[in-house]
Amino acid sequence: MMAKQTQVTLFLLFLLSVGCGITGSKEIQKTEDTYVLIHGGFHGAWCWDRLKPILEKKGFNVVCPDHPGMGKELYNYTDSVGLLLEQQQRPVILLGHSSGGMVISELAKRYPHKIKGLVYLSAFLLPDGMAPPDIMEDDTISIMQSSLIIDQDKGIVSVDKSKAKQLFYEDCNDSVAKWAIDRLTPEPIAPKNYSEDPQVDGLATVPLKRFYIETLHDKGLSIISQRRMQAIMPCDKVYTLESGHSPFLSQPDKLATTLIKISNILSKKIR
Repeated sequence: MMAKQTQVTLFLLFLLSVGCGITGSKEIQKTEDTYVLIHGGFHGAWCWDRLKPILEKKGFNVVCPDHPGMGKELYNYTDSVGLLLEQQQRPVILLGHSSGGMVISELAKRYPHKIKGLVYLSAFLLPDGMAPPDIMEDDTISIMQSSLIIDQDKGIVSVDKSKAKQLFYEDCNDSVAKWAIDRLTPEPIAPKNYSEDPQVDGLATVPLKRFYIETLHDKGLSIISQRRMQAIMPCDKVYTLESGHSPFLSQPDKLATTLIKISNILSKKIR
């Protein structure tokens, strides 16, 4: 009788250990990939605070450069992130949100050997010679222009905080939206354009895989503008989120799942 009980106990322990092993393998994503997350205008590295720990728990290295607010010029942002890329031992996956899309496009020209793939998250994906106003000219959904406050004397533009939730965080709960709105910072009215920077003239473009994550209910950069850019600059794969402009705050788990899929494609784990 004792022998039979011992066998049953050992069998149950075996099942438990197998079950724990299965759970653990689902919890941790074995990867050597690094995501470098580039925030957009009016934001800082703080905007990734809900997404970053989810990706890290899945085994990713996550780097969030911070370049918020006053005095930011896009070519300087590119230079500072470029120095960061040079320090990475392996090519990274670059993600740009909103105007951060312009930053990663420029980095792709300068540092293609340091980049594994490009991810545009509701971001500007612009061909040479085209600016954001060109893409958004007929965008009847975006409320970006009507949500900005321009101070010509100070040379800055800021977001009207009474409109910021509808603009950026419409699908966030009130506490998350308030937390984010309190951290928004002004931007210079006219940051220097990349085309004015002589360092980037004549640089060859090395083909890199690029992905677009579109946000269907976006009031900042609407789906009209997002799909217009995708038509002009086709991507290897497009993913769709039922979200506003900031899914890293409203749907961090769903966004993380999409980023894991992209990592797997780039690592040739899936097609």
